[in-house]
Amino acid sequence: MPKNIQVYYRWAPSLGGGFEGTPEKCWGVKKYSPKKHINEPVVFCGLYGLKDFMALNSHKGKKYVWFAGSDIRHLINGYWLDESGKIKIDPKPLAKWINKNCESWVENKVEYKALKKIGIKSKICPSFLGNVNDYQPNYKQGNKVYLSCSGDDFKLYKWDLIEKIANKVPEVQFYLYGSNKWKTKHKNVIIRGRVDKKVMNEEIKNMQAGFRPLNFDGASEIIIKSSLWGHHTISKIKYPFVDTYKTQKDLIKLFKNLSNKKLPNLKARNWFLKNLNYYPWNYYARK
Repeated sequence: MPKNIQVYYRWAPSLGGGFEGTPEKCWGVKKYSPKKHINEPVVFCGLYGLKDFMALNSHKGKKYVWFAGSDIRHLINGYWLDESGKIKIDPKPLAKWINKNCESWVENKVEYKALKKIGIKSKICPSFLGNVNDYQPNYKQGNKVYLSCSGDDFKLYKWDLIEKIANKVPEVQFYLYGSNKWKTKHKNVIIRGRVDKKVMNEEIKNMQAGFRPLNFDGASEIIIKSSLWGHHTISKIKYPFVDTYKTQKDLIKLFKNLSNKKLPNLKARNWFLKNLNYYPWNYYARK
């Protein structure tokens, strides 16, 4: 795309806020108004339901789709036509239309494969809406691990996994952010709960590993920030130079070895710096 072309964006209501930055500041895009920008290039951020799809379908200009992770599950499971979810839309015709009329982007191979199964070809590029210059290497040898939860959905974010293995790695301290409702039986599990993002960043930047145990996910800010800080990030989903695991036994080994890591993981940091946000709608990447 030419450097001087202005791209607009539509933010799906279900995406909410709480990100480290904004599309305007990170990508140089502007908010979409259907009345004003119906023929302009637009990136549709998140397709969570029928209203999001209809907004995409109605647009006349170039259409990019930036899938966020959970919206892929919503599409595959079928958009609801009623409040109870008893009436759903077959995703295959929608996927066929998206594949024909849109340019789709995802953040990892797990998302890529999920869309491919229903007929949508996509391109892979991780994103981070924060300013990467604010996340300089900040690693000191230690044993502190941090993870997060959204909306008290403990099952999805696998906080129970920490409860199962905490006593097997008593030398590791686990810091859980995002909910005050979780109860733990372990002294080495610290419930930090809901805290201001700035407070959380100040705390976790001095730890040693961000942990993301989700099987299906976008490029989590936990993964990105941990890697940019040079921490020894652990993820269920594979990313270059980031530690991953298949079994609990593998995971326990990673946790036990954490305190032996004397130097920062700069390979993961450098990979993300070279690959974050290289989208065709990103003005700054086109400069």
